[in-house]
Amino acid sequence: MNTSYTIDRTWFTQCLHNQELVDRLKDITLIICDIDGSLTDGTIYVTGAEEVARGFSVVDGFAFKPAQQAGIAIAFMSGKHNNSILVRAKTLGIPEHLVVQGVKDKCQATKDLLASLGKSANNLLIFGDDVLDASVKIDQPDYLFVCPNDAPFYIQATADLVLPRCGGRHTFRLLLDLMLFIRNKHPMQTTIQSLIHE
Repeated sequence: MNTSYTIDRTWFTQCLHNQELVDRLKDITLIICDIDGSLTDGTIYVTGAEEVARGFSVVDGFAFKPAQQAGIAIAFMSGKHNNSILVRAKTLGIPEHLVVQGVKDKCQATKDLLASLGKSANNLLIFGDDVLDASVKIDQPDYLFVCPNDAPFYIQATADLVLPRCGGRHTFRLLLDLMLFIRNKHPMQTTIQSLIHE
């Protein structure tokens, strides 16, 4: 087996043995995702003065529909405006009201989105990699904050959970896999069950 198999499986199993984390994840019905450095590797393609495109993981995308069907709403929240974010959201079936761009104050934008959806702090997971994302957790400690493992060390220090992959490298997929599995909603539920008990 390759190294990523071992690392991912070990991480997954350790998470399942953390009952407090499992209980927290069961309550999550809304995930607010940062884009650059979280759902992407942080690379932005620029021609001249115009921002053109960013690269998203297709593998991440495969888990969106099962997660949505399991009652987990997924929102995009970015400090930037870019059409690529809107296109990706549409492809993944994320409604326009769950795509928030040009955000300067993620703390307030998060509170506003929660209020508009009638959700509470224990229903929310923030997936991000940098200062604007960590500031939301610092402002509201009841939120669950998850980051990739290439986030700066001081961002990882604020996180409730650090994923074993870099941003944009199928990282969000692993988080959704875990959340679906603990809900008994994963399409590979039986296979995963057998692997974690090897």
